[in-house]
Amino acid sequence: MTRNIIFQLHLWCGLLIGLFLAFQGITGSFVAFRHAGNHWLHADEMLIEPVDAPFIPISQVLDSFSDMFPEIPHNVLSIYFPQAPNEAYSIRIWDNAPAPNKYASMNSYTGEITGSGSKYQYPFELMFRLHEQVSMGTPGINAVHAGGFLMTLMSLTGIYLWWPRRETVQQALRIKRKPLRRFLFGLHRVIGAYAFVLVFIVAFSGTMIFGVLSLIPLAQTGPSGFGMFATVGVSGEQLGEPVPVDDIIAIARTYFPNDNIRDLSYIRRVRAVCVVSLYDRDSPNVRALNRVFFERHTGKVLAVRDWDDLQGIRLYEDWAIPIHSGEVIGNAGRFLVMLSGLVMPFLFVTGAWLWWKKRQVETA
Repeated sequence: MTRNIIFQLHLWCGLLIGLFLAFQGITGSFVAFRHAGNHWLHADEMLIEPVDAPFIPISQVLDSFSDMFPEIPHNVLSIYFPQAPNEAYSIRIWDNAPAPNKYASMNSYTGEITGSGSKYQYPFELMFRLHEQVSMGTPGINAVHAGGFLMTLMSLTGIYLWWPRRETVQQALRIKRKPLRRFLFGLHRVIGAYAFVLVFIVAFSGTMIFGVLSLIPLAQTGPSGFGMFATVGVSGEQLGEPVPVDDIIAIARTYFPNDNIRDLSYIRRVRAVCVVSLYDRDSPNVRALNRVFFERHTGKVLAVRDWDDLQGIRLYEDWAIPIHSGEVIGNAGRFLVMLSGLVMPFLFVTGAWLWWKKRQVETA
């Protein structure tokens, strides 16, 4: 009786959210190797020949970008700084720009545009955007939170159903080749058993991430959080000539002199504010960022967000996200996360097919 209830729970969880989990699994597999994948697929754009010279300043980056794309305003840009001598500047144009989700790469020494295109020309960025956008806003966070919980439940019920009772573990891991239905059932069962630990860890860490996010809105992350800028803005008459962007970068460096700058961004819909994000040199977490917020047209510092002061955000950034992405153990972890992502669509397809075949037999 108990086993039948658990089987029904496993079955209907899979049928109800299987497509969603398959989608998240496939896109998440790309996200695991987003940075390396971009460099591999677009090496001619994103990797350059290093020279014995400093990188060009951000003011020249903006000037070169304007010469190439005069119709795109600067207030919709994020400029990612090169972290190695052979990396180019990477520029992203946000959704509300004339060219939504456009990407461009620029030679870090000359200012030459080395490549550009829409998100559809950059598969790893497209998959990242799809994976990320599903969780946008409260409904998205709740959906992903629920999906992560049900995925955790499916992995637990799945391992319970697989656990051998009248056979050895070795026998439970064998796959009978014929007939086809028996073969697919064995494949579904055995691959699910092998993938249990990976799927459980990815699902549980994802549930933790979005559980924390739902409890700690960005608007409440302290006096230097993003939420305080939600209503900041100035009218067109007040804008005037903005301060040189190189001055903004120099001021940000005074707060965190030992940190490498990750990017300069203009907050979407809040064109009066820009933010400089820097990697926290003292943290082992590659996602740890310090941020300095500026009033773009006066250069006034609005807030300084030190990573060490963010208790709630650090909780899931330091533990849940690195585990969820696999980066906690480097490329090996990313590879395992990629495998777990590819397992989900396989389990959904084989599980749905087996259920459909069973229904056909029962209704015949």
